[in-house]
Amino acid sequence: MLSIQNIFASVLICLLLTGCATQEQAAKPLDSAAVTAKILDKDPSSAAFQDYLIKQGYTSAALPLTQWGLDELTLCALFYHTKLDLAKEQLALADLAVETAGIKQRPAINAEVAHSNLRNDDIKPWSYGLSIDIPIATNNKRAIKVDKAQQHAEAAKMDVAQTAWQLRHQIATDLIAYHQNQAETTLLTETLATQSSIVAMLEKRVAAGIAAKSELSTVSLLALKSEHALNEKQAQFKQIKAKLAADIGLPANKFKAINIKPLAIDDVLAKQAKALNAPSTAKTLQADALLNRIDLRRSLAEYAAAEAEIRLQVANQTPDITISPGILFDFGDTIWSLGFSSLLNSLDKNTALIKQATQLREIQGKQFEHLQATTIATLNQSYVRYQSAQQTLQRAEAQAKKQLSQKQTMQKQFDAGLIGKVALKQFALNSIVTRQQVLTSKFKLLTIANDIENVLQKPLYTSFNMPELTDK
Repeated sequence: MLSIQNIFASVLICLLLTGCATQEQAAKPLDSAAVTAKILDKDPSSAAFQDYLIKQGYTSAALPLTQWGLDELTLCALFYHTKLDLAKEQLALADLAVETAGIKQRPAINAEVAHSNLRNDDIKPWSYGLSIDIPIATNNKRAIKVDKAQQHAEAAKMDVAQTAWQLRHQIATDLIAYHQNQAETTLLTETLATQSSIVAMLEKRVAAGIAAKSELSTVSLLALKSEHALNEKQAQFKQIKAKLAADIGLPANKFKAINIKPLAIDDVLAKQAKALNAPSTAKTLQADALLNRIDLRRSLAEYAAAEAEIRLQVANQTPDITISPGILFDFGDTIWSLGFSSLLNSLDKNTALIKQATQLREIQGKQFEHLQATTIATLNQSYVRYQSAQQTLQRAEAQAKKQLSQKQTMQKQFDAGLIGKVALKQFALNSIVTRQQVLTSKFKLLTIANDIENVLQKPLYTSFNMPELTDK
C-alpha cells in the first residue's frame, strides 16, 4: 500500500505543478515626467519620422520636407497623434479577444484523501481518489465565440481607420482656415494702407480749407476699424497655427519648423469642380459614400457580431458536458469510475436571452439603416450647397470683372485730370471690397467641397491612400 501511496502522491504533485502558472506579472507604473518628455520630444525632423516618410514613397533626396501640404501633415498626424495610438491599442485588445475566444477550456483535476479509524479490521486505513473533469463544448460554441470576437475586432479596426480619417479631415479644415486667414490679412493690410493714404490726403485738404472735417472723421473711423480687424486676424492666425500643431500631434515649438505649402486655390477649385460637376456626379457620389464610409462598414461588423450572439444563445440551449474518468483506492479496494455531468438550463431564461440578442440585432440593423439614410441626406444637402456656392462665386467674379473695367475707366479719368487722387483711392477701396467677396466665395466653396470629402471619407481628386495603420 505504501507503494501505491508514493505513486499516487507523485502523480498528483506532477499534475498540480504542470497546471500552475509560471508567468509572473511585470509591473509597469506610469511615469508622468517620462510621458510629458515623450510628447514634447516629438519632432518632424526626427530620423524615425523620415524613415516613415520613405516607407510611404518619399525619396531620401526630397527629405527633409521643405513644404508641407495636406498629405504630409496627415502622415505626421498618423505617426505622432496620441488619439490614433489609443485606437491602435484598443484594436490590439480586440485581436487578443479573438485568441482568448478560441482557447479550449482546460480539464480540471480532482483529488481526495481519507483515513479510517480502523474500527473494522477488514478495511485498509487509507482511501485515495483521483479524477479528471474533461469539459466538452456542444453545438460548436467555441467557433461561434471566435466569430463574434472577430467581428468586434473588425469594428475596432474600423475605429482605427475612422480616427485616421477624422485627423485628416480636421487638418484639411485647419488648412482652409489657415490660408483664408492669410488671404484676408493681405486684403485688410491693403485696405488699411489705402484708407491711411486717403486720411493723409484729407488731412492736407482740411488744413487747406478745401475739405470738411466730417469727411476726414468718417474715413479715419473706417481706418481704425480696419486696423482693429487686422489685429484680430493676426491674433486669430496664432490660434489657428496652435490648433494645427495639436491636430498633427506636435508641440507648438516643433511646429514652428514646418513651412506650410502655399494654396493655389483656383487650381484646387478647378480640380474639385471637375470631380463634382459631371452629369452623373450625384449618383456616383452616393454610391461611393455607401461603399467607402467607414462607419457603415463598422456597423456591418457590429450587425454580424449581433448575429453571432444569437447563434451563441441558441447553441446554449444545449448545455456543455463534462466527462469525469477517475480511480479510487478505497480502503483496500480499487475502483474505476466514469462520470458525466451537465448543467440544467432554464428554458425561460434561455428564451429571454435569445430574444435579447435578437433585439440587439434589430437595433444594429436599424442603426445601419439610419447611417445610410443620414449619409444620403447629408451628401445631397452638401451637393446642393456646393452648386449654390458655385453660383455665388460666379456672380461675385462677374461683379469683380465689372469693377475692374470701371477701375480702368477711373484711371483714365484721373490721367486726364477729370478726377482727383482721393476719388481714385476711394474707388480702389470699392475694388478691394469686391475682391473680398470673391475671396469669401472661393473659401466657402472650398469648405463645402471639404465637407463632401468628409461624407465620402475619401479625397475627391487626389490619389492619397492611407498607409498601413498598424505599424510605424
